[in-house]
Amino acid sequence: MDKQYFLELLHKYLNDKATDVEQQFLIKYYDLFLTEPDVIALLSDEQKEKLKKEINASIWQNIDAASAPGKKVLTINTRFLKIAAAAVLIGFCATIFLVLRTQPERKPVQPVAARKQKPDLFILLADGSKVILSYGSKLSYPSSFNGRTKREVYLQGEAFFDIKHIDSKPFVVHTGKLETTVLGTAFNVKDIPGDKTITVTVTRGRVKVSDNNKVLGIIIPNQQITYDKVQLNATQNRINASLYTTWAEKDDLYFEDVTVEAAARLLEARRKVKIEFADELVKSKRFTATFDKSESLDKELKIICEFNDATYSYDKEKTTITIKSKPQTNQTSNL
Repeated sequence: MDKQYFLELLHKYLNDKATDVEQQFLIKYYDLFLTEPDVIALLSDEQKEKLKKEINASIWQNIDAASAPGKKVLTINTRFLKIAAAAVLIGFCATIFLVLRTQPERKPVQPVAARKQKPDLFILLADGSKVILSYGSKLSYPSSFNGRTKREVYLQGEAFFDIKHIDSKPFVVHTGKLETTVLGTAFNVKDIPGDKTITVTVTRGRVKVSDNNKVLGIIIPNQQITYDKVQLNATQNRINASLYTTWAEKDDLYFEDVTVEAAARLLEARRKVKIEFADELVKSKRFTATFDKSESLDKELKIICEFNDATYSYDKEKTTITIKSKPQTNQTSNL
């Protein structure tokens, strides 16, 4: 990491202005710059204590979350905490050891109020289909669709689906009593516990919505079916689909163990840009990170490249971004 960039993050963190992503970077590289004179000069004993306490509290909070029994159903909030706990334990132990050893015990720092809504989760299914799962929602799906006549998933909450087209294997989303069937399309399904309705909204392609094997309707882009869970009937309307899918494009987004290529394809859709790769190696690398909705495209690309030993360039004439692996340096040893 560039030292000047680290110092900028440190300033923001000490003033409670750093985003979640920036805090991840800061804590990850804190031990690398701990002995730098200009870093030490910035940190008073009180500020070091604050940083130590917040990191330490985060570790124990996530250890408690990770020790709970596992679930087959993917839930954003619990899954996020488990991944965060693993990352904190593996990456930050050296920092905690150094700070704990050098700082006296003080009264615990009061927890900082949440600055924003929790991020949505980006999921890449085994068939290459993409799902953005709204925070607090649950999606149950198999690790592979091989040997199945249908690609079936079960949703509780809200999700945006961008489904890969496979003629011989339809994709079915189960939500309560409803089945939404597609071959290849993009659509939104909302079934929030406690709500009286389920809505299915299409942004691309065509979907069929059924209730107990009875077809309620077939809808195309900018159409929506609303199913009344109490009256057990459905209405079909023309709408502006973008009004119902804005959350999937604008909210904070959590990438969990996804490939660089998958993340790039999602950024293309969200940022309306073209992203290419100069080599195959970087495309298949995997990473985990949170993208803040307030971040610029440049910052998002820096995050991807920082985690995957890559660089990026921007061609203004072609309006194309190119990502490539950093050149490998040869190391020699003398006996």
